[in-house]
Amino acid sequence: MPDDFVYLGILGKVPPPAPLANSAFDLYRIAAGDAAAQHALMEKGVFPWWVLPELKVSFWRPLSSALFAMDYSLFGTRPLGYHVHSVLWYLGLVALAGALMRRVLPGALGALALLLFAIDDSHAATVGWLANRSAVVSMLFSLVGLCLHLEWREKGRTWALPLSVLSLVVALAGGETALIVLGYLVAYEWLGAPGRPAERLRALVPTGLVLLVYMVVHQRLNYGASGSDMYLDPLDSPLFWLKTALIRVPINLGGILLNAPVDFAGEARFEGIMLGVGLAAMVVVGLLLRACWTGLEDAERRHVRWLLVGAFLSTWFAASTFPSSRTLFVPSLGGAVAVAVVLHHAWRRRERSWRGKAVVVGAGALVLLHVVAAPYVWWSTVNLFSGVAASNERLQTRFQEHLDMARLPEQRVVVLNAPNAMVGIYTSVQWWATGKVLPRAWWTLSYAAGEHHITRTGPSTLELSLERGRFLSTIGERIHRSGRFPLPAGHEVVMEGMKVKVLEADAEGPQKLSFTFDVPLEDPSLVMLHFKDRKLQRFTPPPQGDAVSFSFL
Repeated sequence: MPDDFVYLGILGKVPPPAPLANSAFDLYRIAAGDAAAQHALMEKGVFPWWVLPELKVSFWRPLSSALFAMDYSLFGTRPLGYHVHSVLWYLGLVALAGALMRRVLPGALGALALLLFAIDDSHAATVGWLANRSAVVSMLFSLVGLCLHLEWREKGRTWALPLSVLSLVVALAGGETALIVLGYLVAYEWLGAPGRPAERLRALVPTGLVLLVYMVVHQRLNYGASGSDMYLDPLDSPLFWLKTALIRVPINLGGILLNAPVDFAGEARFEGIMLGVGLAAMVVVGLLLRACWTGLEDAERRHVRWLLVGAFLSTWFAASTFPSSRTLFVPSLGGAVAVAVVLHHAWRRRERSWRGKAVVVGAGALVLLHVVAAPYVWWSTVNLFSGVAASNERLQTRFQEHLDMARLPEQRVVVLNAPNAMVGIYTSVQWWATGKVLPRAWWTLSYAAGEHHITRTGPSTLELSLERGRFLSTIGERIHRSGRFPLPAGHEVVMEGMKVKVLEADAEGPQKLSFTFDVPLEDPSLVMLHFKDRKLQRFTPPPQGDAVSFSFL
């Protein structure tokens, strides 16, 4: 999948298109906030022309980077070994979840929750996309730490405390997912741990000290996220993060509780629908849990309470990333417990009252959503990833058919429109990572969907506008520039060989753009391409003053 090629190129020591700071232990440093370095990557087309110069998307994941490097040394570019490795980590994670459930919910309820967690189809994207293995690694060591923390707090075994802290350190080296899992630890000490409130607060001190050191090191080494709408840092922009989280959290809860397809929230037309589904999920499942609550034993009630609140807190922590099935990974542990409570109660009690019948109906719906649908979604996700990979390979071939490989080092590839951000961002990256000859530049002018209008206004100038909507208004376009940093009318971006000017813009984004090249549009040094009728085609510039329209579909 696309991100994987970035790491393969770095580990394969393919000469980069511009200076890169990454190493085998630092593969996840995507953008470091270095304006000069990012301008060089923009010149080559790795970043789009609208990239925010101060953009920072850098993740400290030395353990996960080292594991990817180990795979490369063992398997090269053959993906099977990488995937077997990822599946083994996932099986280990399921085993750790089983150890936790056996400790806090022994018996049928915990076993059912474990089954629901193991088959949760939202996990398919995390397990199947190699670059996301970091989430599995980080969560596994986080659960090791949580189990050891419970060993210390529940049974008074002091030897478990330093091992719990060490596990947290290793989990943080795996990735930021460890921070999301901490929602369960906080919920446990708040609602489930023995002792007085002061004792519970003191029990969080070792974890707090680790986090303090982590945050200092994280900042000193220039890790974190800022300037993007895909990744948000609550410390960088707390008010914007809170405003965004108020939308993302209910959407994610809809995915956790009712298995709603949260990935659709990436399209503006579906965001309101997914938000409504999430709010409905909170009400419906909340009422089902209330009806089942008295049927729990005291010990079950104590642990179910903190596991549910832990899932809710972790959903807030996960709101720093745009909603997708991958953001459900950690909260799904508590979500599995919520669903298990309803299913277990419906089976064990089988009440004949109207409330009991309502629980049975609700349980039946949850079985369909979380059990019956799971194999299909796992299968369809695997097929989707395989299809994306195959499509990327075909696209590489089609680009090669349109390019003169012998003259490519002197040419600039200009792609007028990409059908989506995935193609726009990663086509040139995959081209580089697989060792192909690089062009002098590779510029994609638009990732926007819909029909594009092109008007030639001069020998070397094109104007680009959309039939509907705005440029830089989708989440795919705002990965590299947040909507908080709009491009106003008159804004110019100057690169070697091309100048971009925003001609018209409003609060929603640019409406019309101008692209001026250093040579006439017919010059052989420009290879102009566009996506039309679902195909990559050569673009023939119209006569001066004329306009053409096209769309991917």
